[in-house]
Amino acid sequence: MSQQTAFRRAEKQYKARDRRPDLSTVIDLAAIETSNEPRVRRLCLTRDLCTPSALPFRMFTESRPRAYAIHGHPGLIVIPNPFTDESQRWLARKCLCDCTQPPNRTNLDPFFDMPAASLFTLASKPSKRQCAVDSRVQLGIMGPDITQPKDKFYSQPAMPADLLERLRWCTLGWQYNWTTKKYDLGASAFDSMLNELMRSIAVAIGNPASAGGDACSDNSYDGSQFSSQAGIINYYDERTTMAGHVDKTEETMDAPLISLSVGLTCVYLIGGPTRETEPTPLLLHSGDILAMCGESRLAFHGVPRVLANTSPVCLTKPDAGDNDFLADKYPAWRHFAVYLNAHRINCNARKCL
Repeated sequence: MSQQTAFRRAEKQYKARDRRPDLSTVIDLAAIETSNEPRVRRLCLTRDLCTPSALPFRMFTESRPRAYAIHGHPGLIVIPNPFTDESQRWLARKCLCDCTQPPNRTNLDPFFDMPAASLFTLASKPSKRQCAVDSRVQLGIMGPDITQPKDKFYSQPAMPADLLERLRWCTLGWQYNWTTKKYDLGASAFDSMLNELMRSIAVAIGNPASAGGDACSDNSYDGSQFSSQAGIINYYDERTTMAGHVDKTEETMDAPLISLSVGLTCVYLIGGPTRETEPTPLLLHSGDILAMCGESRLAFHGVPRVLANTSPVCLTKPDAGDNDFLADKYPAWRHFAVYLNAHRINCNARKCL
């Protein structure tokens, strides 16, 4: 048997289901002010986080929240949840309703004749009002390069609520081809407000200072040049994982990859240029921002564990979002609350050229 890599050993440690995960060595930036964590270095943002201009509510609790770098992983910047409660709910609605509609693609599109309405909206209707979605496998209209699925679920019509539990990813902007590992499936317009949010983050994390006020080299990229050309939204249930990988399809690797989390907490592993580098485990909570800049842009990373019962009350309380901006445009918040109580959403964006 070949020797396992350091990254693989760490993945197995947290993925094991026969015992509760040992989180004693996992960095928790939400509690960093009360701990003595030598692996963390405080950063000071030198530019403000700004709310997208079209939104009438405040997106961030403060314009220059605390940020951190992780020793041994140059270029990785983490901002523990700077979002207001309403802005977290806004992001959840974006990811579950707005962004999953055509022409954006999901992992379900090759196998089902997906309707134009968002899957989450359809799944939120009473069961008697839901209509089954036809299987492209059963109809024999799968694309020529699509592998026949082994799971019989995909070979028969399915109800929207059941399909929602199988939703794993959605691609934004330039459409990523998981078979060729290239952006060769055309492009859709990247959501304008999400793009404005991501660009604001890119600007804010540019040229941060050390806790003492001195300039540091964690990210020298000029965020004003950032635009969200492609993105992926990942949907995790409590048993979903993301294997260690490197995002390197983009032609430009100078711009940061920006990632936002909503819902359940996860264990996130950040490694180095090879799987042999010992990864550092972090907890990513709902609302956390993670940016892979500089050297960390080519680092192996993954999610070996999602932690049950960790979503914040601002998401799981059934009536929490009933009075939010444009709430009447979406299903009642109680439907989102049920989903977010048992799922994690990660929305990331990157510049390709």
